[in-house]
Amino acid sequence: MASLLGQFFSRIEGSQEDIATEGITYILKLSMSARNSLKKYLFNNIGIKFDDINYITQKTGENRERLDISGIDENGIEKIIIEAKFWASLTENQPSEYLKRLKENTVLLFICPNLRKISLKNEIETKLVINNTKYTNDNFIYKMENNKYIIITDWASILEIIKSSLLINHENTLVSDIDQLIGFCEVVDNSSFLPIRDSDLSPSIAKRVNSYCDILDKIVDKLKSDLNANTTGYKATNQKYGYTRYLSIKNFGFALDFNMKMWELNADTPFWVTVKYTVENSHWEQPLKLQNKLKEIAVKLKLSLFANMNNDLCFAIIPLINVIEDKVIENIVNLIELITNELNPEGATSSNKR
Repeated sequence: MASLLGQFFSRIEGSQEDIATEGITYILKLSMSARNSLKKYLFNNIGIKFDDINYITQKTGENRERLDISGIDENGIEKIIIEAKFWASLTENQPSEYLKRLKENTVLLFICPNLRKISLKNEIETKLVINNTKYTNDNFIYKMENNKYIIITDWASILEIIKSSLLINHENTLVSDIDQLIGFCEVVDNSSFLPIRDSDLSPSIAKRVNSYCDILDKIVDKLKSDLNANTTGYKATNQKYGYTRYLSIKNFGFALDFNMKMWELNADTPFWVTVKYTVENSHWEQPLKLQNKLKEIAVKLKLSLFANMNNDLCFAIIPLINVIEDKVIENIVNLIELITNELNPEGATSSNKR
């Protein structure tokens, strides 16, 4: 939907999330029918019936977590937290600190672009596992103890639900307002080019990207010394969206990727590992039998698998954060060793470092 706000998307300074957050909060504050439509949406998905909710923005918690939108009932109890997301990663406090804030019969609602839902889902699941949070999952809905929920939905769906309620109740001024917000979110969702900010031009960005390529080289060096990996005849390759190192361990070929397209579309990590059989004439292949084995390994090691541009399955490798480079490298090497041992259970690799 074309809108004036969407038309000037590229000229708007500051956070797109903040604009969307303030916009949807403005509408929820002014319209009982908009609030009721959101309550009905939540009831249909998680079965919790909320009383009327007062929505406020940018509320800071005890651990300095800053909420986009906080929904508080008439007793002053926080029942709903709404987080507006476009392409930014989860913060350190999300979702763990937010879940700690919430009591029983509450919900944390993430609203993001439709194309962001899968990668956000994977990121949330990774955070839940890291924090030992027990949950059950039904597609994009997570249920935890005390009837706490996480829901992931997209901007188009939630805004159209609110718009329908405004139309039914003839709130024409707010219909015009939400059309502006819908148009803005559509442009942000579909734009392949995000406006350049001053911070994006910092040399630290280039240094960071280059360091990811350097880390791959150092991982390969360590795999050669620890797991007798073979790189003879395999050349490092610069790809359109990154950098790849190839090596073989026993009868398997490994491609270690710094892949920005997979990072953008699938999971919050720049590092990916593809495993194939090595056959004669240096040909590599990943038949269905191997793909099924990789799926088993992913479940056992709690890794995520995605299909790349060639429809080969590859592991998303989440690096350790806030640690020195050696720790990052050692962790990824150990993970590749675990994968290799699962591929060769009868002849597990013998690491030189032991």
